Amino acid sequence: MENEKQFVLWDTILHYMELAIDIIKKTERPGSQYAGTILKYLKDIHTAKKEHKPLIMINFCFPPEIIYAMDCYPMNQELGSISLSFANAGLKYIDIAEEHGIDQFQCNAQKVWIGASMLGEAPYPDYIIYGSQPCDSTNAQYQVLNQIYSEAPVYTVDIPYWHHDPSNKFYNPHTLPYVAQQLKNLVTWLEERIDRKMDHNRFITTIQNSNQARQLTLDTMELMRAKPAPLPSMAAFNLFGIQLISGGLPEPIGFVKYIRDMAKERVKKKQGALEARGLEEKHRVMWVYLPIFFEPLLFDWLERKFGAVVVMDMMGYATSQIINMKNDETIFEGLAAQVLDTPMGRQSRGPAEYYIDDLLRIGKDYAADCAIYGGHIGCKHSHAIAILMKEIIEEELGIPCLIFEVDCVDSRPISSREIKRKLKLFFQSLE
Repeated sequence: MENEKQFVLWDTILHYMELAIDIIKKTERPGSQYAGTILKYLKDIHTAKKEHKPLIMINFCFPPEIIYAMDCYPMNQELGSISLSFANAGLKYIDIAEEHGIDQFQCNAQKVWIGASMLGEAPYPDYIIYGSQPCDSTNAQYQVLNQIYSEAPVYTVDIPYWHHDPSNKFYNPHTLPYVAQQLKNLVTWLEERIDRKMDHNRFITTIQNSNQARQLTLDTMELMRAKPAPLPSMAAFNLFGIQLISGGLPEPIGFVKYIRDMAKERVKKKQGALEARGLEEKHRVMWVYLPIFFEPLLFDWLERKFGAVVVMDMMGYATSQIINMKNDETIFEGLAAQVLDTPMGRQSRGPAEYYIDDLLRIGKDYAADCAIYGGHIGCKHSHAIAILMKEIIEEELGIPCLIFEVDCVDSRPISSREIKRKLKLFFQSLE
């Protein structure tokens, strides 16, 4: 399917990202370096096509290091779907998908791409690789994508239910080696289809780059515990996002180091991110679920209006440790741990305790004084425990928890105005 129409969705994201960079630069906030890395990633798809590098569609539960090590392009499907929501540009694709039978309550993080694919406006992958987490909606809709891209071979990483950490009560000793073996098999699977062996030196360099960025991220996460918070809301999510698309490349290292050093300097001065902008930190928010993607300035509004900084959100809660470089066996085990510890996948693939235990840990470690759960309509698994989660947070952490329903990608079911009304009432109740 070689035609320019297939890049309509991707180039629309590219256009809005260029506009976003211009806006961010005027605010003098650190987001421009982040947006610049994303911009390069988006542009690289055209370079990859010109150089005849395979385009490999991955989901956000599969890290890109192996793809980069194979000298291929990792086309992150959820990035493509979610990024359009910043400007409400993905609504027509949602409608197209639903008109063709995709249920309205299925997650829009895949539905946008499905609709665009039905119109021939999304890039056609050479291969599809995805981890079977965090939810049934993801697995169901990837089957639809598999049918749309019927000529693209598919490799599914089967994610076990049980935990890989020996200290967890749901630990199973087979979990980590089971996933690690699948990743080894994936390399062989790709080598056979691409007709090219993985360059081992390139593989090692990729993991070394990933480790550098990951260690800097872990350092930054530790600094975010400080009072007042040294970084603004969305900082943790942005660090996750940069690894999601560029993990293994050298570019994220400079960005994450810049953020780490900024946080370190502010902690040393006992200066918060809000104070640096002439604001006062009044509330430390634990954002229990996804950011509301169609309202990218919502967290900025919370900071300005209520002095509320999101000290940690679920999608930014990075727990993956650096990979042991002793040998290939430890490297693949480390990559497997990253797959299993992917934010959202880590919390949602198994028992409710995975989710709740992380929230209690975040609340304590980051000294949150309130929690907010904007429950994404497509995430039915999280709605099943929403009330239980609220009760446990309020009882064990002793902090208030707001819960409300929202579609994080589509602004039509619950508008920005309604969301802000709920948030305003909540913060007024805390005064």
